[in-house]
Amino acid sequence: MDTKYAIETIGLVKRYPVNTRRQGGGGRGHGAVESFGNIFGVMKRRKGAFIEALRGVDLQIEKGEVFGLLGPNGAGKTTLIKVLCTLIIHDKGEAYVHGFDVKKHPAEVIRNLQAVLPESRGFNWRLSGRQNLEFYALLYGIREREAKERINYLLELVELEERADDGYQRYSTGMQRKLLLCRALLRDTPILLFDEPTAGLDPASAADFRSLVRDKLSREEGKTVLISTHNLYEAQEACDRIAILDRGMITACDTPNNIQHTALNEKIFDITFIEAIFGARREKMLKALEKMRGVNKVTPDADTEKNFYGVSIRVNKNADLSGILEIVVKDGLKIGNVNTREPSLEKAFMAITGRNEMATAKSRDTGRS
Repeated sequence: MDTKYAIETIGLVKRYPVNTRRQGGGGRGHGAVESFGNIFGVMKRRKGAFIEALRGVDLQIEKGEVFGLLGPNGAGKTTLIKVLCTLIIHDKGEAYVHGFDVKKHPAEVIRNLQAVLPESRGFNWRLSGRQNLEFYALLYGIREREAKERINYLLELVELEERADDGYQRYSTGMQRKLLLCRALLRDTPILLFDEPTAGLDPASAADFRSLVRDKLSREEGKTVLISTHNLYEAQEACDRIAILDRGMITACDTPNNIQHTALNEKIFDITFIEAIFGARREKMLKALEKMRGVNKVTPDADTEKNFYGVSIRVNKNADLSGILEIVVKDGLKIGNVNTREPSLEKAFMAITGRNEMATAKSRDTGRS
Protein backbone atom coordinates (compact mmCIF):
# COMPACT_ATOMS: atom_id res chain seq x y z
CA MET A 1 0.00 0.00 0.00
CA ASP A 2 1.45 3.36 -1.03
CA THR A 3 1.24 6.25 1.39
CA LYS A 4 2.87 9.60 1.84
CA TYR A 5 3.99 8.96 5.41
CA ALA A 6 5.85 6.07 6.99
CA ILE A 7 4.00 6.72 10.27
CA GLU A 8 0.93 8.86 10.83
CA THR A 9 -1.31 9.38 13.85
CA ILE A 10 -4.50 11.45 13.93
CA GLY A 11 -6.05 12.53 17.24
CA LEU A 12 -4.54 9.51 19.02
CA VAL A 13 -5.84 8.93 22.56
CA LYS A 14 -4.83 6.23 25.03
CA ARG A 15 -6.28 5.94 28.53
CA TYR A 16 -5.19 3.80 31.47
CA PRO A 17 -7.57 3.11 34.37
CA VAL A 18 -6.50 4.24 37.83
CA ASN A 19 -6.23 1.46 40.40
CA THR A 20 -9.22 1.94 42.73
CA ARG A 21 -8.82 -1.28 44.74
CA ARG A 22 -10.33 -0.99 48.22
CA GLN A 23 -8.01 -0.93 51.18
CA GLY A 24 -8.19 -3.66 53.89
CA GLY A 25 -10.57 -6.59 54.20
CA GLY A 26 -10.07 -10.12 53.09
CA GLY A 27 -13.13 -10.60 50.88
CA ARG A 28 -13.90 -9.55 47.36
CA GLY A 29 -14.32 -5.83 46.78
CA HIS A 30 -17.15 -4.21 44.90
CA GLY A 31 -17.19 -5.16 41.24
CA ALA A 32 -14.79 -8.09 41.62
CA VAL A 33 -14.51 -10.45 38.65
CA GLU A 34 -15.95 -13.80 39.67
CA SER A 35 -15.34 -15.50 36.34
CA PHE A 36 -13.69 -14.81 33.01
CA GLY A 37 -17.08 -14.70 31.34
CA ASN A 38 -18.25 -11.56 33.12
CA ILE A 39 -15.04 -9.50 32.90
CA PHE A 40 -16.38 -7.27 30.12
CA GLY A 41 -19.55 -6.61 32.08
CA VAL A 42 -17.50 -5.41 35.02
CA MET A 43 -15.52 -3.11 32.74
CA LYS A 44 -18.71 -1.59 31.35
CA ARG A 45 -20.31 -1.10 34.75
CA ARG A 46 -17.31 0.51 36.37
CA LYS A 47 -16.18 3.59 34.48
CA GLY A 48 -13.84 4.90 37.14
CA ALA A 49 -10.99 7.39 36.99
CA PHE A 50 -8.39 7.05 34.24
CA ILE A 51 -5.15 8.63 33.09
CA GLU A 52 -4.77 9.92 29.53
CA ALA A 53 -1.28 8.86 28.48
CA LEU A 54 -1.91 10.20 24.96
CA ARG A 55 -4.20 13.20 24.49
CA GLY A 56 -4.91 13.70 20.81
CA VAL A 57 -1.48 13.08 19.25
CA ASP A 58 -1.11 14.21 15.62
CA LEU A 59 2.14 13.09 14.05
CA GLN A 60 3.48 12.61 10.52
CA ILE A 61 6.84 10.95 9.93
CA GLU A 62 8.24 11.06 6.41
CA LYS A 63 9.68 8.01 4.67
CA GLY A 64 13.44 7.71 5.04
CA GLU A 65 13.88 10.23 7.85
CA VAL A 66 15.35 9.79 11.31
CA PHE A 67 12.72 11.13 13.67
CA GLY A 68 13.27 11.77 17.38
CA LEU A 69 10.57 11.59 20.03
CA LEU A 70 11.57 13.54 23.15
CA GLY A 71 9.83 14.09 26.43
CA PRO A 72 10.22 13.83 30.20
CA ASN A 73 9.35 10.68 32.13
CA GLY A 74 5.65 9.92 31.95
CA ALA A 75 5.11 12.03 28.83
CA GLY A 76 3.64 9.11 26.85
CA LYS A 77 6.60 8.18 24.61
CA THR A 78 6.62 4.44 25.37
CA THR A 79 2.83 4.29 25.13
CA LEU A 80 2.97 5.79 21.63
CA ILE A 81 5.69 3.32 20.61
CA LYS A 82 3.62 0.38 21.87
CA VAL A 83 0.51 1.58 20.04
CA LEU A 84 2.48 1.72 16.78
CA CYS A 85 3.86 -1.78 17.48
CA THR A 86 0.31 -3.11 18.08
CA LEU A 87 1.31 -4.11 21.63
CA ILE A 88 -1.52 -2.02 23.09
CA ILE A 89 -4.75 -0.72 21.56
CA HIS A 90 -5.56 2.98 21.54
CA ASP A 91 -8.96 4.29 22.67
CA LYS A 92 -9.61 7.03 20.11
CA GLY A 93 -8.11 8.42 16.94
CA GLU A 94 -6.19 6.70 14.17
CA ALA A 95 -2.68 5.31 13.73
CA TYR A 96 -1.09 4.12 10.48
CA VAL A 97 2.21 2.38 9.78
CA HIS A 98 3.26 2.25 6.14
CA GLY A 99 -0.35 3.06 5.31
CA PHE A 100 -1.86 0.21 7.35
CA ASP A 101 -4.26 0.87 10.23
CA VAL A 102 -2.72 -0.58 13.40
CA LYS A 103 -6.14 -1.79 14.63
CA LYS A 104 -7.53 -3.19 11.39
CA HIS A 105 -4.35 -4.61 9.86
CA PRO A 106 -1.91 -5.48 12.71
CA ALA A 107 -0.28 -8.31 10.74
CA GLU A 108 0.61 -5.94 7.88
CA VAL A 109 1.94 -3.41 10.38
CA ILE A 110 4.26 -6.01 11.91
CA ARG A 111 5.53 -6.99 8.45
CA ASN A 112 6.64 -3.42 7.84
CA LEU A 113 7.91 -2.45 11.26
CA GLN A 114 10.47 -3.75 13.75
CA ALA A 115 10.79 -2.37 17.28
CA VAL A 116 13.73 -2.52 19.66
CA LEU A 117 12.41 -1.92 23.17
CA PRO A 118 14.44 -1.64 26.42
CA GLU A 119 12.98 -4.91 27.72
CA SER A 120 13.95 -6.76 24.53
CA ARG A 121 15.82 -9.91 25.49
CA GLY A 122 15.69 -13.53 24.32
CA PHE A 123 19.28 -14.30 23.46
CA ASN A 124 20.68 -17.66 24.60
CA TRP A 125 23.79 -17.11 26.69
CA ARG A 126 25.23 -20.51 25.66
CA LEU A 127 25.09 -19.73 21.95
CA SER A 128 27.40 -17.46 19.98
CA GLY A 129 26.18 -14.21 18.54
CA ARG A 130 25.96 -15.76 15.07
CA GLN A 131 24.07 -18.81 16.35
CA ASN A 132 21.54 -16.59 18.12
CA LEU A 133 20.88 -14.74 14.87
CA GLU A 134 20.56 -18.02 12.97
CA PHE A 135 17.97 -19.16 15.51
CA TYR A 136 15.87 -16.02 15.04
CA ALA A 137 16.22 -16.18 11.27
CA LEU A 138 14.71 -19.68 11.48
CA LEU A 139 11.85 -18.37 13.63
CA TYR A 140 11.21 -15.58 11.12
CA GLY A 141 11.01 -18.13 8.31
CA ILE A 142 14.03 -16.80 6.41
CA ARG A 143 15.57 -19.34 4.04
CA GLU A 144 18.94 -20.74 5.08
CA ARG A 145 21.02 -19.26 2.26
CA GLU A 146 19.32 -15.88 2.51
CA ALA A 147 19.72 -15.93 6.30
CA LYS A 148 23.44 -16.66 6.06
CA GLU A 149 24.02 -13.77 3.65
CA ARG A 150 21.87 -11.41 5.71
CA ILE A 151 23.60 -12.30 8.99
CA ASN A 152 27.07 -11.83 7.50
CA TYR A 153 26.02 -8.46 6.11
CA LEU A 154 24.55 -7.30 9.43
CA LEU A 155 27.51 -8.45 11.53
CA GLU A 156 29.79 -6.46 9.22
CA LEU A 157 27.40 -3.50 9.30
CA VAL A 158 27.65 -3.19 13.10
CA GLU A 159 31.37 -4.16 13.12
CA LEU A 160 30.76 -7.33 15.10
CA GLU A 161 32.04 -9.87 12.56
CA GLU A 162 35.29 -10.57 14.46
CA ARG A 163 33.36 -11.47 17.64
CA ALA A 164 30.41 -13.16 15.95
CA ASP A 165 31.45 -16.67 17.01
CA ASP A 166 32.16 -15.75 20.63
CA GLY A 167 29.64 -16.84 23.25
CA TYR A 168 26.96 -14.27 24.01
CA GLN A 169 27.94 -14.31 27.70
CA ARG A 170 31.28 -12.75 26.71
CA TYR A 171 29.63 -9.75 25.03
CA SER A 172 29.82 -6.30 26.58
CA THR A 173 26.68 -4.18 26.94
CA GLY A 174 27.55 -2.34 23.74
CA MET A 175 28.07 -5.60 21.83
CA GLN A 176 24.78 -7.00 23.16
CA ARG A 177 23.03 -3.87 21.92
CA LYS A 178 24.65 -4.30 18.49
CA LEU A 179 23.44 -7.90 18.33
CA LEU A 180 19.96 -6.72 19.28
CA LEU A 181 20.11 -4.30 16.35
CA CYS A 182 21.17 -7.14 14.05
CA ARG A 183 18.16 -9.16 15.19
CA ALA A 184 15.90 -6.17 14.52
CA LEU A 185 17.30 -5.88 10.99
CA LEU A 186 17.01 -9.56 10.07
CA ARG A 187 13.59 -9.11 8.45
CA ASP A 188 14.73 -5.98 6.58
CA THR A 189 11.60 -3.97 7.42
CA PRO A 190 11.33 -0.40 6.06
CA ILE A 191 10.54 1.10 9.50
CA LEU A 192 12.53 0.77 12.74
CA LEU A 193 11.48 1.94 16.20
CA PHE A 194 13.94 2.38 19.06
CA ASP A 195 13.04 3.16 22.67
CA GLU A 196 16.03 4.62 24.58
CA PRO A 197 18.53 2.80 22.30
CA THR A 198 21.75 4.13 23.89
CA ALA A 199 20.75 3.94 27.55
CA GLY A 200 23.62 2.34 29.45
CA LEU A 201 26.09 2.61 26.58
CA ASP A 202 29.47 4.30 26.90
CA PRO A 203 29.97 7.50 24.84
CA ALA A 204 31.93 5.73 22.08
CA SER A 205 29.30 3.01 21.63
CA ALA A 206 26.52 5.61 21.66
CA ALA A 207 28.32 7.62 18.96
CA ASP A 208 28.73 4.45 16.87
CA PHE A 209 25.01 3.78 17.14
CA ARG A 210 24.07 7.32 16.04
CA SER A 211 26.42 7.09 13.08
CA LEU A 212 25.00 3.70 12.10
CA VAL A 213 21.40 4.94 12.24
CA ARG A 214 22.00 8.23 10.46
CA ASP A 215 24.55 7.28 7.81
CA LYS A 216 23.84 3.63 7.01
CA LEU A 217 20.26 2.77 7.93
CA SER A 218 18.70 6.07 6.88
CA ARG A 219 20.98 7.58 4.23
CA GLU A 220 22.21 4.38 2.53
CA GLU A 221 19.32 1.94 3.03
CA GLY A 222 16.48 4.48 3.08
CA LYS A 223 14.87 3.16 6.24
CA THR A 224 12.59 5.24 8.42
CA VAL A 225 13.85 5.37 12.00
CA LEU A 226 11.87 6.56 15.02
CA ILE A 227 13.94 7.08 18.17
CA SER A 228 12.34 7.71 21.55
CA THR A 229 14.97 9.21 23.83
CA HIS A 230 15.76 11.42 26.83
CA ASN A 231 19.14 12.25 25.32
CA LEU A 232 18.92 15.74 23.80
CA TYR A 233 22.43 15.56 22.34
CA GLU A 234 21.54 12.28 20.66
CA ALA A 235 18.40 13.78 19.16
CA GLN A 236 20.29 16.79 17.85
CA GLU A 237 23.09 14.68 16.34
CA ALA A 238 21.07 11.85 14.79
CA CYS A 239 17.60 13.18 13.95
CA ASP A 240 16.32 15.07 10.93
CA ARG A 241 13.29 16.23 12.91
CA ILE A 242 12.13 15.90 16.49
CA ALA A 243 8.81 16.10 18.30
CA ILE A 244 8.51 17.02 21.97
CA LEU A 245 5.81 15.01 23.71
CA ASP A 246 4.72 16.47 27.04
CA ARG A 247 1.78 15.32 29.18
CA GLY A 248 0.47 13.21 26.32
CA MET A 249 0.50 15.98 23.68
CA ILE A 250 2.89 17.09 20.94
CA THR A 251 4.05 20.56 21.98
CA ALA A 252 6.68 21.12 19.25
CA CYS A 253 7.67 19.39 16.01
CA ASP A 254 10.46 20.61 13.72
CA THR A 255 14.17 20.29 13.04
CA PRO A 256 16.34 20.53 16.18
CA ASN A 257 17.79 23.84 15.00
CA ASN A 258 14.38 25.37 14.29
CA ILE A 259 13.05 24.30 17.67
CA GLN A 260 16.05 25.91 19.33
CA HIS A 261 15.50 29.09 17.36
CA THR A 262 11.76 29.46 17.80
CA ALA A 263 11.29 28.15 21.34
CA LEU A 264 13.42 30.85 22.91
CA ASN A 265 13.33 34.59 22.37
CA GLU A 266 17.00 34.99 23.18
CA LYS A 267 20.44 34.66 21.65
CA ILE A 268 23.88 34.92 23.19
CA PHE A 269 26.38 37.57 22.11
CA ASP A 270 29.99 36.69 23.00
CA ILE A 271 32.79 39.25 22.84
CA THR A 272 36.44 38.43 23.59
CA PHE A 273 39.01 41.10 24.50
CA ILE A 274 42.73 41.52 23.89
CA GLU A 275 44.98 42.39 26.87
CA ALA A 276 42.14 43.89 28.92
CA ILE A 277 42.21 44.57 32.67
CA PHE A 278 39.11 44.38 34.86
CA GLY A 279 38.47 47.27 37.27
CA ALA A 280 36.02 49.96 38.35
CA ARG A 281 35.85 51.40 34.86
CA ARG A 282 34.91 47.99 33.42
CA GLU A 283 32.23 47.53 36.08
CA LYS A 284 30.68 50.80 34.99
CA MET A 285 30.74 49.60 31.37
CA LEU A 286 29.00 46.36 32.37
CA LYS A 287 26.27 48.28 34.19
CA ALA A 288 25.74 50.38 31.07
CA LEU A 289 25.31 47.19 29.05
CA GLU A 290 22.81 45.79 31.55
CA LYS A 291 20.66 48.92 31.21
CA MET A 292 20.43 48.59 27.42
CA ARG A 293 17.06 47.71 25.95
CA GLY A 294 16.89 44.06 24.97
CA VAL A 295 19.77 42.96 27.21
CA ASN A 296 18.72 40.29 29.74
CA LYS A 297 21.98 39.28 31.40
CA VAL A 298 25.66 40.26 31.25
CA THR A 299 28.32 37.75 32.38
CA PRO A 300 31.97 38.91 32.47
CA ASP A 301 34.86 36.47 32.05
CA ALA A 302 37.62 37.61 34.39
CA ASP A 303 40.06 35.94 36.79
CA THR A 304 41.37 36.76 40.28
CA GLU A 305 44.31 38.63 38.75
CA LYS A 306 41.87 41.00 37.03
CA ASN A 307 42.52 39.71 33.53
CA PHE A 308 39.39 40.55 31.52
CA TYR A 309 38.98 37.93 28.80
CA GLY A 310 35.54 38.83 27.51
CA VAL A 311 31.82 39.07 28.17
CA SER A 312 28.74 36.98 27.31
CA ILE A 313 25.51 38.90 26.86
CA ARG A 314 22.06 37.28 26.70
CA VAL A 315 19.87 39.45 24.52
CA ASN A 316 16.46 39.36 22.86
CA LYS A 317 16.55 38.14 19.28
CA ASN A 318 15.88 41.62 17.90
CA ALA A 319 18.28 43.47 20.20
CA ASP A 320 20.50 46.21 18.72
CA LEU A 321 23.95 44.60 18.76
CA SER A 322 25.60 47.67 17.26
CA GLY A 323 24.68 49.61 20.41
CA ILE A 324 26.42 46.97 22.54
CA LEU A 325 29.57 47.18 20.45
CA GLU A 326 29.48 50.98 20.62
CA ILE A 327 29.59 50.93 24.45
CA VAL A 328 32.47 48.42 24.42
CA VAL A 329 34.50 50.40 21.87
CA LYS A 330 33.95 53.70 23.75
CA ASP A 331 35.42 52.04 26.84
CA GLY A 332 38.69 51.57 24.96
CA LEU A 333 38.59 47.76 24.90
CA LYS A 334 40.32 45.94 22.05
CA ILE A 335 37.98 43.34 20.55
CA GLY A 336 39.52 40.02 19.54
CA ASN A 337 36.43 38.15 18.44
CA VAL A 338 32.65 38.55 18.22
CA ASN A 339 30.30 35.58 18.05
CA THR A 340 26.53 35.14 18.15
CA ARG A 341 25.07 31.77 19.17
CA GLU A 342 21.67 30.25 19.84
CA PRO A 343 20.77 28.76 23.24
CA SER A 344 21.09 24.97 23.48
CA LEU A 345 18.39 22.45 22.61
CA GLU A 346 18.28 21.65 26.33
CA LYS A 347 17.26 25.24 27.06
CA ALA A 348 14.56 25.02 24.39
CA PHE A 349 13.32 21.71 25.82
CA MET A 350 13.11 23.24 29.30
CA ALA A 351 11.24 26.25 27.95
CA ILE A 352 8.72 24.12 26.03
CA THR A 353 8.01 21.61 28.79
CA GLY A 354 8.33 24.03 31.72
CA ARG A 355 10.60 21.50 33.45
CA ASN A 356 13.11 24.21 34.42
CA GLU A 357 10.53 26.04 36.51
CA MET A 358 9.36 22.76 38.05
CA ALA A 359 12.90 21.79 39.01
CA THR A 360 13.48 25.21 40.57
CA ALA A 361 10.30 24.95 42.62
CA LYS A 362 11.23 21.47 43.78
CA SER A 363 14.68 22.68 44.82
CA ARG A 364 13.11 25.45 46.90
CA ASP A 365 10.73 22.97 48.56
CA THR A 366 13.54 20.60 49.53
CA GLY A 367 15.96 23.32 50.53
CA ARG A 368 18.42 22.54 47.73
CA SER A 369 19.87 25.01 45.25
